[in-house]
Amino acid sequence: MDEYGNRWTRENLSEAIHLTPNQLGRLERGDRKYLDNQTLELLAKAFKLTNLEQKEFFIAASGLKDEVLFQNEIPEYQLNNLLSLMENLQVPAFVLDSYGDIVAANTSAVNFFCITQDLIDYALTIPAGLNHIRFMYSSDYGFKDIVGPCWREAATFEIYLFRRSTLRYRHKDYFDFTFKALLKEKEFDIDWYASQRNTMYKNLTYESFNYDHPCYGEVSYTATETIINTREGDLYLIMYNPTDNITTKIFNTINGPGKNHAIKVASWPEKIIL
Repeated sequence: MDEYGNRWTRENLSEAIHLTPNQLGRLERGDRKYLDNQTLELLAKAFKLTNLEQKEFFIAASGLKDEVLFQNEIPEYQLNNLLSLMENLQVPAFVLDSYGDIVAANTSAVNFFCITQDLIDYALTIPAGLNHIRFMYSSDYGFKDIVGPCWREAATFEIYLFRRSTLRYRHKDYFDFTFKALLKEKEFDIDWYASQRNTMYKNLTYESFNYDHPCYGEVSYTATETIINTREGDLYLIMYNPTDNITTKIFNTINGPGKNHAIKVASWPEKIIL
């Protein structure tokens, strides 16, 4: 969208990035002759990319694929290592992939968000059922009831994370399948396009939350992410770190007996279109 909320035309975009329409057309067809730093910066500005989106955009422009950059690691081993790590954590933790699907979660996270096995089984049967955007927006999951007044802040935060993680994969069939399913949530449809008009330039690697949880009472924590690079795309380990003694005690009670068991939920690295 341009600054007026209209879709870009070739003529308007070429003017914004100082290329002729013919040169822009050649660039769209894969001619890298005009793909210099200035053009990339002008494109990023025109598309109102956030700071983290710009990073993904520049990586994509380099033409280097994940399978080339991280070829020495076996993705399945990396995920198994993450599952082992999550079981030793004393806090809620889950893993997202580049499409925003919830790949794995530990017992603490499942209990904190009041997720039942029946709900997981249901999510597996619907398009984008295990996507974290669907989890936040759909009434089926009850996320709004859990975070209460913090929902708007959390939803905005997650949309910008979703924009960042999916940027290099929006040409893929699986993204198209996922995105069409998510747009059926009317509030997400509105918020997604609003996020393109009102770009938020802020650090998206952590965010603090304070609210009255319907099951556990007042909680205070900081959500942080660790990025794990794989040849099948990045994985994002999200951890909820308590910021007061009360929340620390709550997290200790929801870990379950023994290890904080971690389960794989969404398929990865293979992605399945229902």
